[in-house]
Amino acid sequence: TNSEVLSGTSAILYCVVTGLTKILESVSWEKPDGSSITASGNGFEFDDGSTNFDGSSQTTALTIPTNQTIDDETYNCVLQSDEHDVLGRKIDVHSKVFRMSSTPKFVTLSVEQTLTCTISEVDLNGEVVVTWRETSDGTPLINDDNYGIEQGTVNANGIQDSVLTIKAAKMSTLSGPSFTYKCSARSGQYPTSAESTELDVVANVTTFDVEVTNSEVLSGTSAILYCVVTGLTKILESVSWEKPD
Repeated sequence: TNSEVLSGTSAILYCVVTGLTKILESVSWEKPDGSSITASGNGFEFDDGSTNFDGSSQTTALTIPTNQTIDDETYNCVLQSDEHDVLGRKIDVHSKVFRMSSTPKFVTLSVEQTLTCTISEVDLNGEVVVTWRETSDGTPLINDDNYGIEQGTVNANGIQDSVLTIKAAKMSTLSGPSFTYKCSARSGQYPTSAESTELDVVANVTTFDVEVTNSEVLSGTSAILYCVVTGLTKILESVSWEKPD
């Protein structure tokens, strides 16, 4: 069983051997550099699966420490079974990682807003499942009168954008100068993989304001007036000027 976790998160790889009538004669794991793991040590946790043998299958597990899950790597499960004449058979088991990021966004409180949680380096064969929360370890948000959630799909570059829509009714209850939501992700392709830690997705509340620049020129000279509108998140729907008449 392959693993796909947030980069820098501990991962567990599994190798399930079936069709047995007795415990395997030998089980070990091989690191990407070719060195062998036959016992726990240096942050790795090794379980040969002998204690969970059920009469026909044996599951061996390797826990990979956080400093070894920075990039995608391939480990090997190495098996010996005399009853099946298997000696030193190697099975590839993949330790895959993804990364998460978000960019603080400027918002107003009077209209619907969206926040984005970006997951990159995702396995192209399957999306991750993103969970949004209002507070750390809070109840997962769902599609309802307050929120809309789009999981997103993985593009050709391995990037998946999950979008949280905060509806206008909910936005009107929030206050600034900023507020934060949380997103976490778990591999959809390898569901036994650990869920990521939560990432803060920050919204900075802008305040609508208008600054004017008056003009003073010689009578009969062309003049320019300015009206500077700040605190926007999009272009004004309408702009016009009104003459003195």
